[in-house]
Amino acid sequence: MRTRWILGGLVVAAVDLSTAGRARAEAPAPEAAEAPAVDERTARGRAAFLLGVQRSKDAQWGEALAAFEEAAAARDAPIVQYNIGFCERALGRYVAARRTFRRVLAATEGLAAAQIDDARAFVAELDQLVVRVAVTLDPPGTPLTVDGRALRPATDDGTRVFVTLPGSAERAAAPVEKTFTVELDPGVHLFRAARPGRQDAFVQKTYRPGEKATLDLHLDILPARVAVRAEPAQALVRVDGREAGLAPIDLERPPGKYRIEVVRDGFETYAATLDLHAGQRADLTAKLIPVRPSLWTRWWFWTGAAAVVTGGVVLTYALTRPEPDYNGGSLNWVAEPAAIRW
Repeated sequence: MRTRWILGGLVVAAVDLSTAGRARAEAPAPEAAEAPAVDERTARGRAAFLLGVQRSKDAQWGEALAAFEEAAAARDAPIVQYNIGFCERALGRYVAARRTFRRVLAATEGLAAAQIDDARAFVAELDQLVVRVAVTLDPPGTPLTVDGRALRPATDDGTRVFVTLPGSAERAAAPVEKTFTVELDPGVHLFRAARPGRQDAFVQKTYRPGEKATLDLHLDILPARVAVRAEPAQALVRVDGREAGLAPIDLERPPGKYRIEVVRDGFETYAATLDLHAGQRADLTAKLIPVRPSLWTRWWFWTGAAAVVTGGVVLTYALTRPEPDYNGGSLNWVAEPAAIRW
């Protein structure tokens, strides 16, 4: 709904493509002063609009844009959007300005024919200034920001593109396609793609007005890292049967399953199987248990066992040998043991 301060021709904005581009304000018509009282929002919007016109005349485009946006928040109208687009164009925000002028052309109520023609001319001009970058992102669906701002889908002549509009209330949406087009203003831009388990991609590019470019962003898979410690230290570490070094040691491997063994003489072998993910950091402490010597490996056991066996053999022989035959000797004498006296 148009407000009375617009209907009454309070402010008329005119632009000329051949000039530096400045919104012009005309003095209020005499009958406007006799307009009936308006509500608070309309009054606030009128004041903000008049401030925007004044700031435009002084070429203070940033302040003018803020004033026109305040006016639009209070009482929006095509003439307000027209001046917003004009300020965006003057500030070099070509993507936003083209978007605003297209919105104006979709609802021209209250605009003069010259303003409508100018809006069409601005759209054609801005089409030649906008930068278009064909981005190839691997893996697809990775969140991408440009100059710290998330991407938002838009339509350009029926083609789906992505833009970064400061202060936009639209929800961000990461492209799911592997290749897509981003529309930007000329100048320096920083691209950042980040995904868990992948190495972040940072690229800074400078683009000329109207440039068409390509950009490939590939995020490498991050390795997994395992810090292996042993108690006691200086134990040999094996990964899938291959020696990796002495603990403590930091291992770096691609994602996957690994069998880790920690070996040291005199201790039982420690073994564990790890399922590592991309970018994962893990700590493994192997507490080695001393090996208890078996009874069969002790020297004194075998010494004693040998003595027992030898004694057993002698005793067995003594008990089992047959009594020898005695024929009385060559003189037929027999020696008898004498009694032992004390």
